Amino acid sequence: MCTFSMTIKTFLLCLCLTACNGNEEVTEAETSSGYPSLLNKTVPVPAEYLGETASQGSVVQIDYDTRNYVDGNGEMRSNTAYVYLPYGYKESSDECYDVFYFVHGHGETAASFFQNENGMMRNLLDHLIEKGDMSPVIVVSTSYVYGTPVDYYPDADPYCKALPQELVNDLIPLVESRYRTYTQQTDLEGLQASRIHRAIGGFSMGAVTTWYALEYTLDYFKYFLPISSDGWSLGRFAGMNYPDETAAHLANIVRSSSSLENNFYIWACSGTDDVAYDRIWTQVQAMAKFTDVFDVNHLTFHEQEGAQHEFRAIAEYLYNALPSLFSNRQKTILHSVAFPFYSSKRRIHFFG
Repeated sequence: MCTFSMTIKTFLLCLCLTACNGNEEVTEAETSSGYPSLLNKTVPVPAEYLGETASQGSVVQIDYDTRNYVDGNGEMRSNTAYVYLPYGYKESSDECYDVFYFVHGHGETAASFFQNENGMMRNLLDHLIEKGDMSPVIVVSTSYVYGTPVDYYPDADPYCKALPQELVNDLIPLVESRYRTYTQQTDLEGLQASRIHRAIGGFSMGAVTTWYALEYTLDYFKYFLPISSDGWSLGRFAGMNYPDETAAHLANIVRSSSSLENNFYIWACSGTDDVAYDRIWTQVQAMAKFTDVFDVNHLTFHEQEGAQHEFRAIAEYLYNALPSLFSNRQKTILHSVAFPFYSSKRRIHFFG
């Protein structure tokens, strides 16, 4: 959390925060995704963005206490996440940061996001921020894996389903109270009030997790970035096998969250040669039929030509997505709106 001071130095920041404390009306142009159609092509990452830059952020390991949300028995356990702090992050500053939570794919860990491909993702984030493509953002790599990792990736489904609950109850309050974020209080009301400054995304089974986050924790995230997998709310591979039913289910979830006034955005993506391409694209097309909920201001799909189901492809998705989700405030003042939030202070429980 961070404390604001009404000074000339922080004037621009306060303009960005107006929506957190008021009821400013947002026009259709301001809420537009900026993409003209449902299907879009991604742009390749410049080669220099994958190498090191002089302005390097830091990565911090966080070990935290949580519970066994899969069995719902209240058993205590621990988990580990890794937090990227942008270059120039200082404890003494008044600047606040948006937060992006990323979930890995099968066979990986929370450490993988920053370690794979010789730190490619860390370099990408450094360049995006250094070159002004996006505002400085805190990025948290987390994991659904605990106990004995499963061999067959669909068997990880219960863990993916439980992770959003763990994030909201345990990890997000820790991260967003320890670091300078827009969250002013870390109970459920506070997390709901700051949801416009929070995104979640993931690759493969991490995308399955992201779809579950849309279903169960829509009140706590504004942005959703599922990469190369469908949603399994109605069963494994249901987004592909039962796209219309899955789309209707998710549309009803959004409609039931009337306090959000449709203030969310899904940036879905996959590679044209990815084995999961048809899974997610089939579901997205079905969702787009519900134009009252999933128009292009709230749902777009982005395909990477020739990309396969591999970690390296994620760089191009993030290169295209993150500047859209976290615009550079030095260039464009972020238009946002705060919405009423629920009064319950209880921990959230979805299962068991």
